[in-house]
Amino acid sequence: MAPLFSIILPTYNRAHMLPGALYTVKNQTFSDYEVLIVDDGSTDATARIIQEYLKDARFKYHRLEKNIGNMYCRNLALRMAAGEWITNIDSDDFWTLDRLEKFAGYFKSRPRAGFVFSNGYLHRFGRIIAMAFDPSRPIVEGRVPGHYAVGEEYLPYLTTNLAIPRSLYEKYGHYRKDMVILDNELYARMLADGVEVGVIREPLAVRRIHEGQVTHHWIEEYPEAIEALKAGNTPAEVFEKEKTKLVFEVANYLLRAQQPLKAREFLLAQLGNAARSSRLFKLTFLPAWTLAWAKGLRKAYLIARHNPAWASPETRKIYGLINPLIAREQSLAARKT
Repeated sequence: MAPLFSIILPTYNRAHMLPGALYTVKNQTFSDYEVLIVDDGSTDATARIIQEYLKDARFKYHRLEKNIGNMYCRNLALRMAAGEWITNIDSDDFWTLDRLEKFAGYFKSRPRAGFVFSNGYLHRFGRIIAMAFDPSRPIVEGRVPGHYAVGEEYLPYLTTNLAIPRSLYEKYGHYRKDMVILDNELYARMLADGVEVGVIREPLAVRRIHEGQVTHHWIEEYPEAIEALKAGNTPAEVFEKEKTKLVFEVANYLLRAQQPLKAREFLLAQLGNAARSSRLFKLTFLPAWTLAWAKGLRKAYLIARHNPAWASPETRKIYGLINPLIAREQSLAARKT
């Protein structure tokens, strides 16, 4: 009998992080699932680490001979999947142990929803610094325009927090092979055709933010986001507004990464002289050392503000789950070096 969930886990050279993600999957309170691990040609100890989990028949492993890319791995896993619902976990993230149970319960209460995402914790600098969205935030559910899949303004979903019926992948096709970073082009097509959105406001995953993530390639993300807007059948007047928002979003990320010149060049290339009147454009003339100082100050504030010593009981519970996993991860990384 097919499982309720097929869990897709693509990975590449994260042997030290992978055990943490897999632990939070294997120890779910809901057990009707399969795990499809696609190794994108890792050259580290990933294949050896995986062997422990393959003793469980629900865990399946496929290794590519060379590194091809995230979307190829996801598409390969989709072809392997047998579950009714497809959901994801990245190899550097964690789930709460009741994540699948909560999703399964939600499906029963909202059977028409086909694009379901939960809230999640954001982990950075060794701290849980925020949730993906405020639980009280207004979020439109049901049928929404296709461009709602692009950016976080409308639907603040993360891949790790998302579940979609396998039948919808069969209907709308898989991820575009030419997309390197973003997966929202497919989702925009789904939403534009009437797939209904459902939101679980409880945080059921931990999204880690760290150096080396592919999502730091902001300029490369931009053309893919534009393709997603097109795929969502975005009306011309809305398209231009959303495009401008994306330009400022990318430029802001570049500025925060202490690349003011790149941010300025990007703004001018995309918006022309219209960019010059914006506050963000003026900030691109700040020297890099000023931006570095501001970034360091913000880091210090976040570390102090979110000290685990005065975390809420719910957050302490999450620390109790993930801190031992992170400690083991650091031990594995130290052995590697």
